[in-house]
Amino acid sequence: MKTARIVTLSLLALLVSPALFAQEGGKTVTDEQFGVEISPPAKWEVAQGSDKSVANFKHNGSQSQIEVVGTKLMTEDVSDVFFDTFHKTLAESDFKKIDQGSATVGGHDGTKTTYEFKHSDVTLNVVVFEFLRDSTAWLVVGYMQDVEAEKYVSDFNGVIESMKFTEGGSGN
Repeated sequence: MKTARIVTLSLLALLVSPALFAQEGGKTVTDEQFGVEISPPAKWEVAQGSDKSVANFKHNGSQSQIEVVGTKLMTEDVSDVFFDTFHKTLAESDFKKIDQGSATVGGHDGTKTTYEFKHSDVTLNVVVFEFLRDSTAWLVVGYMQDVEAEKYVSDFNGVIESMKFTEGGSGN
């Protein structure tokens, strides 16, 4: 639950702070611990994320952000607790769920949920795709202003589609 609160607070910081430290634009992120490679969409760059992020991308020219979080589970059965806790924290932080349903993105079967959050005359859309891959729970979270959401949802899906899992990573 702490992780979800940290993500929520980070999200609010993005709304009020234009500065996000970018690193090596367009470069694929490789995480050996989870055995995954993730590529940013065009015009997005690798950015500094939370310590729980496997990858974090920021769009050049907007404050839109896509974050990928992987969490190793003791057993696959506890994935619901992880996912439910994340969503509960968003709801407790006044994020309003506007859509949820089963989805397949990039060959991964999961659940896609869309939230909106209003703050300082800005409406933020938060798109969450959650899926389980063996004993790792994955959250891909897109943060974008509602006026830009339609423009960046395909980039959000592209990040999920770009996830390439390697042999030997503990995310297998």
